Amino acid sequence: KVPALPEGTIDNQTRNRILGEAYFIRGLAYFDLARTWGGVQIVLQPTESVNDTKGIRRSSLAETYAQVHSDLDQAESLLPATVNRVRATKNTVWALKARLALYEKNWELAEQYASILIDDPNYELLKPYSSWFANNVVGTRESVFETAYSNNNTNGHRNNWQPPANGGVRRWYPTDNFISLVTDPNIGGGRRALVAQTSSGIWYGNLYYRNPAIDPSYVIRIAELSLIRAEARANLGGAKLVGAREDLNAVRDRAELAPSDASTTEALLLAIENERRFEFAFEPHRWFDLVRTNRAAAVLNLTDPNKYVLPIPIGQIIIDSDLEQNDGY
Repeated sequence: KVPALPEGTIDNQTRNRILGEAYFIRGLAYFDLARTWGGVQIVLQPTESVNDTKGIRRSSLAETYAQVHSDLDQAESLLPATVNRVRATKNTVWALKARLALYEKNWELAEQYASILIDDPNYELLKPYSSWFANNVVGTRESVFETAYSNNNTNGHRNNWQPPANGGVRRWYPTDNFISLVTDPNIGGGRRALVAQTSSGIWYGNLYYRNPAIDPSYVIRIAELSLIRAEARANLGGAKLVGAREDLNAVRDRAELAPSDASTTEALLLAIENERRFEFAFEPHRWFDLVRTNRAAAVLNLTDPNKYVLPIPIGQIIIDSDLEQNDGY
């Protein structure tokens, strides 16, 4: 509705900000849809009746990512070049563009966009590791983009992770294997802070812990940009390998771990994969990382490529007969 507002209803700066935020949110939404289900229906007009989206077929994965590019380009042209941890800005767009470039294996662009954030003094890897989430902090210099909650709008993650002893239901919990690794000081280092144990010996994830549940959800952190640039440089090879190891070791140093001595492309990519496993333990990266790098078969023994995307929920297919199910489901 904003473009149609009469001139003077709101000032141009506010108009551009609202539009830019909307384009960013739509770009982020389509990116997550694409990496979860593959190409999806692209709807660019407001849905005002139940029939507005009838007959729209699914687009290809490439077409869906092209829409993400278009939305992010629009957002970049409209948003202010400021720092805001909970609202979209140009910095937020550049961070998501770096992630998108990684998925599309455009290593040069991934390095370029990640470097913008890494070189910005408004963002830094905080020490110790828990500094970006412990002690009820919000909007730290670690955060590029996080979602804010309040007493009236609480974060459902908290109760799903916390055990009954802490008033939660512990529907989600770390595996025994992960606990043994993250609590090993030579593997997990400072990331040990991500897990905790009740007096009865039950382990649980402790990234979301506040009461009331006003924990932020972390969408993009500067640590991700460091590891995006490390992976991009590792894939570029040659003289870039030195920089790849430096980026990797910056994240390891923050986690109180010894430097990695990986020096080849293959060794660095494996080290980065393992680093991402622990750095983003309870953030939504691991599954998508293994799929986008074609490592799901080797790591998870998941050899059916049809299972690398999720099934379209049957309820959606019943509602919309033009919506096609993913192969193999």
